[in-house]
Amino acid sequence: MTMAAALLPIPATLSPASAEPENEESAPPVAVERITPSSLDEDSTLRVSGEVTNTTGVSVEDVTVRIRYSKNAFTSRDELDGFASGEGLQPDSRGPKKEFEGELKPDGTIEYSLSTPVEDLELGSYGVYPLVVEAVGGDGELLGAQYTFLPYVGEDDKDVDPVDLAWVWPLMDDPGRADDDTFLGEGLHDSVTAEGRLGRLLEAGAQVPLSFDVGDEDLVKELGLNEDPSEEAEDPSPEAGSPSPDEEPSDSSPSPEESGEPRDEASASPEDEESDEDEDQDGGEKERSPERTEGIPVTWAVDPGTMDDILRMAAADHTVVEDLSEVPAGSDPERNERAADQAAQVWLREARGVLAADAVVASSYADTDLASLLRNDMRTDAEASLSISREALRRSLALEADERFALPAEGLMDEGVQELFSSDGADRFLLTEEALPPEPWIDTTLTAEAPLPATGAEEEGVDPFALVADAGLTEVLSMPSHGPGESALALQRFAAETAMIAGEDGGKDRVVVAAPSRDWDPSAELAAGVLKATDDLPWLSPERLDRVKTPDPDEWEDTRQDLNYPQESYGQELSSTYLGQIEDVSRDVRLFNSILVGDSDPFRPSLVRLESVYWREREALAGATRSLVSQAVQGRMEDVRIIPGEPVTLASRTGITGVLVANDLEDESVYVHLSIFSENSERLSIGDYTSSFEIAPGAKTTVYVPLSARINGSTTVHVSLQNADGEPISPQDTMLQVNATGLGTQALLISGIGLLILIAALAPRALRKWARRQAAKAEKNEDGESPSAETPRDEGAEAGDGEAAGSETDERPDGTEGPASRDDGSEEAEDRPDDDGDARK
Repeated sequence: MTMAAALLPIPATLSPASAEPENEESAPPVAVERITPSSLDEDSTLRVSGEVTNTTGVSVEDVTVRIRYSKNAFTSRDELDGFASGEGLQPDSRGPKKEFEGELKPDGTIEYSLSTPVEDLELGSYGVYPLVVEAVGGDGELLGAQYTFLPYVGEDDKDVDPVDLAWVWPLMDDPGRADDDTFLGEGLHDSVTAEGRLGRLLEAGAQVPLSFDVGDEDLVKELGLNEDPSEEAEDPSPEAGSPSPDEEPSDSSPSPEESGEPRDEASASPEDEESDEDEDQDGGEKERSPERTEGIPVTWAVDPGTMDDILRMAAADHTVVEDLSEVPAGSDPERNERAADQAAQVWLREARGVLAADAVVASSYADTDLASLLRNDMRTDAEASLSISREALRRSLALEADERFALPAEGLMDEGVQELFSSDGADRFLLTEEALPPEPWIDTTLTAEAPLPATGAEEEGVDPFALVADAGLTEVLSMPSHGPGESALALQRFAAETAMIAGEDGGKDRVVVAAPSRDWDPSAELAAGVLKATDDLPWLSPERLDRVKTPDPDEWEDTRQDLNYPQESYGQELSSTYLGQIEDVSRDVRLFNSILVGDSDPFRPSLVRLESVYWREREALAGATRSLVSQAVQGRMEDVRIIPGEPVTLASRTGITGVLVANDLEDESVYVHLSIFSENSERLSIGDYTSSFEIAPGAKTTVYVPLSARINGSTTVHVSLQNADGEPISPQDTMLQVNATGLGTQALLISGIGLLILIAALAPRALRKWARRQAAKAEKNEDGESPSAETPRDEGAEAGDGEAAGSETDERPDGTEGPASRDDGSEEAEDRPDDDGDARK
């Protein structure tokens, strides 16, 4: 009997919608919460349990929950998709059922549990069989159904060879920051909590309980989160995956074996010895291969940009802006200050311990759009995204990724991107099936390994190859898993997909790579469940990605087409216009870098984040983020500034004034050139001064500038800071007003000469007056006409009714001055005796 013969047309009442809830938040009519066992054999008992919810809006009487299945297995993986959608032919074999008498009110629920011996199902040989769980009312109306699968190993599963399954476990997120200090929302803060997406992925991949408690330790100090990155870069850890030497192991930290401490040679497994031999052959220098002691080996795929974002979030205070997509054009987003995030500190602590036990591979920083950068002659930016990736992993996780692996964005690359990665040391490329499609005549699942053409950038004797992720598994792992029963259905689909792969006639041993999407958001149940299933399912054998063996070059089979970069991917790349706008910001960054001491390039990560594939179809959000970066660059340049002073008054022909220059950057020394020129050099000239100098972080310095005025008046002096090439770092000069008053040395000399001339003019007159007085006195003494002391003074003189005695003088005929004449013609004595007979002047 064929599969089609065992399936009947679905009744009109059973539509795909009947299996779906009315909205995403409501419960489905039928939820399958548990199916055991995941793989059936003839001795098993099938058990299905879950919940039925009345979503009809009216009461339903006498609900029955039942199983329908087919006794014929699926023949291809494509059939799984068609059946899971609820469309097409349906199985007609009846399984166990359970009746619930009574009324089920709207939104009411009932729990069910169905079981049956597998042998009663009369399944055939190894394969995957259809299973429907449905609920009907007493009137026969279908309330809902769920479509799932029964993997069956048959009476003897020895004929099915296990498939090697290698896991690539993503720890990636979208770019979380604009500039270094500004986060684009709270998403990453939530993601690193125990219940957050990255928290769940870390714990599930670790396969051991993790502690998300902060504890009493100062994790910033303990983990060295504020250590100087340049010092770390100078002395990087030589071992891939090695933890920081200052790090204390947490509960999930690797054992001494995993940490690279010496092991007893007798305890090394043959696989270890084989791996060591391979490493000696490949590179000559033996590198430690990390090991885990329990659970399924996983290869952690990390985005160094995400790790760098988490580190910045954990290390110090930072700013979080509101959702930029909701900010009106031309408005500034609301900014909130956040303290160092303790959840991020704990996540980094646990991640350092966990990832050291497994292989780690890394994407370019923030998953850069390398294809677009190379196409637009921006190779420097493309190379920077790879170099800063290594630095970011050293800072955040205290380890180095396996540089033999390359993770192109979205699993696609062209020859240019391959050459770039190869020149950086990669020879193994994790790609999607779209990049290396199977040949049209292939109808089975191909092994993951596939040869790639050499680009010429590889090391001598190295043949590049791809590891192609299985597209079907990537899609299955992206199934919803947070709603009622969704995890159970996803796990059952995972078991069915892998069982179908193992049951195919692949012709040889195959390796299948399970690589969820970079934004994978599984429930904790699904994430932990797929790893447990990898260990439990008899048709799967766990494999390490870095230990996948490739055949000799002449043994490769031509089962895949040539490297393909889809035409639609060209249209999705970051446009030349967009990259040109980033170049505008980059010019400002170059100007800022030109005044920094050393090779510091603090805004390079910000520019690379703007070049992420994340922005391909987010033009408006990308523009707003770019504006934040541009503002940050301008703000940092303005931190190196001239502090304006008061107007200068020049009180002499020459003088000296001070120009105060400040470096408000907290972590960068600067070397600047001070440019000063006068608007009117004929009136005011500038002398020699110290024009180039270095300023330490947070420091100020005063430059003393000689001034020389030739003409009195006010002159404007332009003061600016420039780099070594004479480029101004500020769009506007600082204006200094200099006023020359003319009261200088020359003016004082002229005033002194004028005073001497005045004295010379007045001195002869004073001498002549003194001589006349002396002559008059001598004449009186010769005549003896000194008046008596008792002689009363003239009445008029005493009374002051005329002229005061001696108060006036008349000019004598001879030109000399003498006492004024009285009315009787006599002269008033110039000197009179006083009461004791002495002369009084």
